[in-house]
Amino acid sequence: MSTVVHPMGTRAVLIETANPLGLARAIAGGVEHGQLTGVIDIVPAAATVLVRFDSPQNVDVPTLASLPSQAPSGPVDQQVVTIPVLYDGADLPEVAEVSGMALEEVIAVHAAADYTVDFCGFAPGFGYLSGVPERLHVPRLASPRPRVPAGSVALAAGYTAVYPTESPGGWRLIGRTNLAMFDPHREPSSLLAPGMTVRFDPVQALTATEGAATHTPETGSPTWHILDGGPLTLIEDLGRPGHGAIALGPSGAFDHSALRLANRLVGNAESLPGLEVVGGGLSMRALHTTVLAAVGAGPLLRVDSISISAGTPVTVLEGQIVDVLMPETGLRTTLALRGGIRSTAILGSCSSDTLSGVGPDPLTSGDIILLGEPSGAMVVDHVPMVGVPSELVLPVTPGPRSDWFGLPGWETLLDSLFTVSPRSDRIGVRLDGPTLDRLPAAQGRELPPEGMVKGAIQVPHGGQPVILGPDHPVTGGYPVIAVVDEGDVDVLAQALPGTTVRFAAQR
Repeated sequence: MSTVVHPMGTRAVLIETANPLGLARAIAGGVEHGQLTGVIDIVPAAATVLVRFDSPQNVDVPTLASLPSQAPSGPVDQQVVTIPVLYDGADLPEVAEVSGMALEEVIAVHAAADYTVDFCGFAPGFGYLSGVPERLHVPRLASPRPRVPAGSVALAAGYTAVYPTESPGGWRLIGRTNLAMFDPHREPSSLLAPGMTVRFDPVQALTATEGAATHTPETGSPTWHILDGGPLTLIEDLGRPGHGAIALGPSGAFDHSALRLANRLVGNAESLPGLEVVGGGLSMRALHTTVLAAVGAGPLLRVDSISISAGTPVTVLEGQIVDVLMPETGLRTTLALRGGIRSTAILGSCSSDTLSGVGPDPLTSGDIILLGEPSGAMVVDHVPMVGVPSELVLPVTPGPRSDWFGLPGWETLLDSLFTVSPRSDRIGVRLDGPTLDRLPAAQGRELPPEGMVKGAIQVPHGGQPVILGPDHPVTGGYPVIAVVDEGDVDVLAQALPGTTVRFAAQR
């Protein structure tokens, strides 16, 4: 199979090749030697490589299409990681029965092989390890477990892996390890990366788990005391792109334009962390006289008992209480605090990622917000706020798997009205409406995991589309019929359940 380059919106491409791991190394070498500019992330997956660029102008399809589709000869990576395993998993007896081996033989066969990290997905630090002996090729569980403990060693569908965190999972558990597969405060944060060689070492007992890597607490001026965090208030900046290879997504503010504007209003650099408040309910007391600004779709602020206009820098005196009320027409309010929030950066960002759990926890009563020293002048007096229209029209480009749906599916997408589901969140905006049916040739096909971007419109088996948000999984197994450009996804941050959505072909 020759290399095929599929557009993934206007700022990314999905490269399909007969040997994705080799191609990923070729792309990385190309970036290192200056062949490509503006690359912000490379995400190898089971049969593809996603390459994200900082702007549409830097998307270099001819260079990408000319990259070799076969892996270079020689070892993939000289680094070998040895993982101690206590083989006492709940599914070990069933694996032995399915494979026709004794328990001791299963352990010996699994431990004797050398494995390669093909790619990382599902969760940060979750490496899909190829090289599993055919005798241990077992299917996934018919019904996934709601809870798989961190450190569980598992088998499924020709791969083996170690669960880095507690999560749901459908792989067959054969053992456990005490190694931390992912620690955001460690360097490197992920124990595994694509191309590494992995070996498993059977042990009779696990030693005490090593403590998490230490980090220096952030310092700053204690300026706000949280009285009530509301339904969900998160610290967000512009995100942490560039870590897709270890299955950590960019996250960041749902509405980048709102955060940039709010920061400008209070004289901050546009990239400084602010607060993303969902549905109002945030209440906080000023410990010192300070300045804030709110941006959103008609957000309502109250300082003590006085209503304050949004889009305006507001001076709050020591002891005054600020309440963020439910927006008039939207869902989220973005707050910038003069000086910027000081919070421990993880892999270059203070953003809270609701999918991976990386970043600060949602704010709750009793939390103290630290601010930095103001460094810029406030030069904007007021910016009018615009409400959310009752119908959103989102420009789209065909996705890498639009051929699974053909012209009938594309026309259904463009000709139909959808509504935002109440089950939407920062991971994805789910839509209710007509089903997008696969063509007969694509019925029943399973898509190997491949890289995803914010704004990708996935179509699960039920046919109801999902627009991926800032906390989307790095890889996904549902076909992407179309992609909303990243700059046009911002408006979805304000889309209340029931909001009507229409798609239009981008010109």
